[in-house]
Amino acid sequence: MRPSRAAALIPVAALLAGALSPACSVANVPSNAMPMVRARATSDLDCPDKDVRVEEQLGGQFKAVGCGRKAYYRAACEALRCVVSGEGEAAVPWRDRPEPMDADRGRGVP
Repeated sequence: MRPSRAAALIPVAALLAGALSPACSVANVPSNAMPMVRARATSDLDCPDKDVRVEEQLGGQFKAVGCGRKAYYRAACEALRCVVSGEGEAAVPWRDRPEPMDADRGRGVP
């Protein structure tokens, strides 16, 4: 007995629904950090933004190359909030970070 056309489309529909689900977009969250990585690399490499090339690597790692130098960065994101740390810098876990208002008060900012 041959399956109906509708029955043959069920696996395709399930695959498509899984690909479009929010859970699958979590893998791309570090790409939200790309502007922060680019700004940091421009400063660290002392190179104009137009001359800096940033490549996203696996696991929230980034490689920046420009003006004859290169630098590596790690990004940790929670939803759209990201933190970028350079090679050799310790990343601060989210729960240990001060609230932005607390950090401003510590610097004497009203």
